[in-house]
Amino acid sequence: MKTVQILITVPMGKRLIARGLLADPAVQEVLHRGKLLIVAGTTNACVAQEALRAIGSTAELHPGSFRRGVTVAPGARLSGAQTTFDLLIDHGEARTDRTVFDIAPELGPGDMILKGANALWLPGAEAGTLIGHPQGGTIVPILAAAIGRRVQITVPIGLEKRVDKPILELARIANGADAEGPRLCPLPGRVYTELDAIRTLTGARAELLAAGGALGAEGAVYLTVTGEEDQLERLRTLRDELVRDSAPLLDTD
Repeated sequence: MKTVQILITVPMGKRLIARGLLADPAVQEVLHRGKLLIVAGTTNACVAQEALRAIGSTAELHPGSFRRGVTVAPGARLSGAQTTFDLLIDHGEARTDRTVFDIAPELGPGDMILKGANALWLPGAEAGTLIGHPQGGTIVPILAAAIGRRVQITVPIGLEKRVDKPILELARIANGADAEGPRLCPLPGRVYTELDAIRTLTGARAELLAAGGALGAEGAVYLTVTGEEDQLERLRTLRDELVRDSAPLLDTD
């Protein structure tokens, strides 16, 4: 066994998570034999691209517009309109004509929703999503599907979103009657990060070592990765592919 270090920027992490998910056995099963709903978001834009590629679809999806509620730096402005659909893969066929509000009520056991998040408590594998809509937004039909009809929920989320308290504790603070700003809703289901993706794609074990940087490495993470030489060689190949394929997703004015 040997341990190496790898730097993953935020765009690389989004692409890494997407590739890991599309190689994950549970996602593979739903992709071809059930209904897989990919809710619009910046990480899920990469997931949607990988899903369309996996089924050989020619459906058009511009990753910069496949988004909702994006957090940007003060003064920054996104260009272009956001998507008017969420991506449904129905037994291997892509559909781009409806949203989560239309699709989620039709899902049941054996189906899966991929929903991004804004907060990650890594020790407990918990995630939460910010809510700005006064009626709850997309999380309402997602929770109804998970709790009411046992639809699987998987949460692709990057390590740059980690927080230092359990999600429920943070939600109590954000959701208080005297609080201002977005609310925070704990998400059910399985959290899937870059650490999980490395395990899926290489078989090696990754752990968070350090974080941060500049000149495009803001929010980046240093990981230690431990494995056999063949696993680490797959990691090196994967890293080179991520560097090549991880251009910024969003266009700004």
